[in-house]
Amino acid sequence: MALAASAFGVFGIWAGSSAVLLADLSRSIGLSPGPLGVALFAGAAASMVSMWSLGWTADRFGRKAYLMVVTGVFGLGTVGLALAGSFAALVAVFVVLYSAAGLYDVGINAAAVDLEHLSGRRQMSFLHALYAVGAVFGSLGTGAMLSADVGFRLVYLALLVPLAAVAVGIVFTRFPNPDGVRTESSPEVVEEGTSRWGLYRNAPLLLVAAIAGLGFVSEMVMERWSGIYLRDTLGLGALLGGSGVAVFFGAMALGRFGTGWAVTRLGNRRVLLGAGVLTTCGMALALVTTLPALIIGGFLLVGLAISGMAPLAQSAAGDLFPQRAGAATSVVITFSSGGGLLATPLVGGMAEVTGLRAALGLVVLAGLAVLVLSTRLRETTTKGGRSA
Repeated sequence: MALAASAFGVFGIWAGSSAVLLADLSRSIGLSPGPLGVALFAGAAASMVSMWSLGWTADRFGRKAYLMVVTGVFGLGTVGLALAGSFAALVAVFVVLYSAAGLYDVGINAAAVDLEHLSGRRQMSFLHALYAVGAVFGSLGTGAMLSADVGFRLVYLALLVPLAAVAVGIVFTRFPNPDGVRTESSPEVVEEGTSRWGLYRNAPLLLVAAIAGLGFVSEMVMERWSGIYLRDTLGLGALLGGSGVAVFFGAMALGRFGTGWAVTRLGNRRVLLGAGVLTTCGMALALVTTLPALIIGGFLLVGLAISGMAPLAQSAAGDLFPQRAGAATSVVITFSSGGGLLATPLVGGMAEVTGLRAALGLVVLAGLAVLVLSTRLRETTTKGGRSA
């Protein structure tokens, strides 16, 4: 459990720090939102292909070997960000980095599903909350370091310290091996339609992935563009801009700590309907004003709204296919996280034409879509008392 908590927290530190540093990185290379969006698109496409084609290996080769490899590549990609000095180099780095980040995401969530099934306790929302807590510390710490005139490239290199700690933990941890895990070639898996390719045609799983995907659209757009919006479009300083990003991640942490309580009392459907409403209203509030207090208040609402979508979806995927947690999780993350990553360059392209403020309206549309799709979600009861 300690390693899982650390792995999620460090992933959050990296995400929060990267959200603030992206403005410095793009400025150092001289990129406007359009070319930056193209570079991010390359990384998004590589991430989707990697998760689609390699996510199942978390089941085939075991969590430990899988995470050792992807964490190492993740670290190499982070070093690449510190060294990138041209558009071509940045594209190459994003391809490696986001491929590794996507596979790391699959691995730590599959390991979390294993823990849930072995312990009989719901821990996914807690672990995702730790990701958000890590992102708060990452964004605030990065803003403080930049304000103290620490070079942004050195900040990227500093991220290797917590990543290395997780890598060491993986090496010396014995991972659980749930009883009855089936292999990719097991005939009963094929008969049940849960082969690697069959999962991509499973309607309940795809509905979960679609709703989670809209949550990831909002989350990734906020991660990648909120710092640039605050610092470049509105002209706020590094510390205040980093604080705005931190408020968003802090709201996500609070929301994830309360997700289990809300779902137990209201059910998935009502929680997701409310999330759609809050996402729409919160982002609309942030975009119709230039007052920092109201903008940050809108970010807080968006963070609260989308906080539970990812953990609920990945837990539901594990419940649908407990013997194939890695493969099922990779399906959800491929569609959901992949969709969120593709939304990032879309915002960049739209910003070239309409400006970043109008482009961020994509989050408002995502909230409305969650509201509509959630009406199609049926309330059923999974083991452990949670509805899905």
